[in-house]
Amino acid sequence: MHTFGNPIRLVLTLAICFSLSHVHAQTNAAQQARTAAQTSAPQTYSGTVTGLSLKNAKQPEPMKTRAEDIVWKRDVYRIVDLSLSENASLYYPVEATAERKNLFSAIFEAIAQNQVKAYEYLDGRELFTEAYVIKFRDLLKRFDIPFKEKTDPRRPNTPIFDIDAIDIPTSEVLLYYVKEVVYLDQRNSNIQTRTVALCPVLVRSDDYEGTRRFPMFWVPIEALKDYLSGQAVAADSLNSVERITMYDYFNLRRYKGEIYKVSNLKNQSIYDYCKTPEEIKAEQERLEKSLQGLGDSLWEPDEKTLKEARDKEEQARRNENRKKPVENAPMGDKK
Repeated sequence: MHTFGNPIRLVLTLAICFSLSHVHAQTNAAQQARTAAQTSAPQTYSGTVTGLSLKNAKQPEPMKTRAEDIVWKRDVYRIVDLSLSENASLYYPVEATAERKNLFSAIFEAIAQNQVKAYEYLDGRELFTEAYVIKFRDLLKRFDIPFKEKTDPRRPNTPIFDIDAIDIPTSEVLLYYVKEVVYLDQRNSNIQTRTVALCPVLVRSDDYEGTRRFPMFWVPIEALKDYLSGQAVAADSLNSVERITMYDYFNLRRYKGEIYKVSNLKNQSIYDYCKTPEEIKAEQERLEKSLQGLGDSLWEPDEKTLKEARDKEEQARRNENRKKPVENAPMGDKK
């Protein structure tokens, strides 16, 4: 005769299992009810979008290149016009808000807080050394930015510059000079283009000299990394939800700019040797094509590419010969 253990213990076990399953069913029913209520409830939009993360939207950083692996390089300088739709996200909002600020506001704030160094704009060269660092006080005076100076009570030798937000010339920075470097990385066998530095350009008008450009200073893009990585810009002018950081914006070269100079022995800009608008435009197009065709000029084509080129030339020659009349043939025989 088989025994099944203590009958009281068996009854208690069944009762506990039944209670747990009942509680689990009630929990599932409550969760389903809450989900249904949330789905059916009307959704409101308050002007902000939650759940967007700059950290998640950040693009992978470019791979570091060792100096010894660069066997060819060329510096390229561009004028980035913020009135173009491709660059407008760097200009707006003109007045900084708690959530967003434009590119110049971010740069100016970093320099004012002594977190980033600005370097002198020198005509035809950039020297990022201590000898050419601009003092913030000198920068304010040079570009007629009103300020009040007082002593920091916590640090007697450190001045505090009191500047009204309305006096910061954010709306007048309508252009940027951008320095790029194009180089051949022999280790990875590819051509890279990197943004190196930015120069904000003030555009001011008066009754005597008309509209004039005032390049302010150079700032290395890597020095601005921490500041630009926390600022979002629209990645698509038609979709304000799709956004990337300002740092990624420059790493991905999402801006549009015309070439005004490419490194050369005479250190000349295009405007030094091209005098008419037509000449300038033609030279810009020529330089763009030469940069885009660097791969063809720096590497020898493989055998397959050479054979395809030979076959194409041979076919073109045959087609040309078919069009020519037969020499010394009677008139009636010529096709």
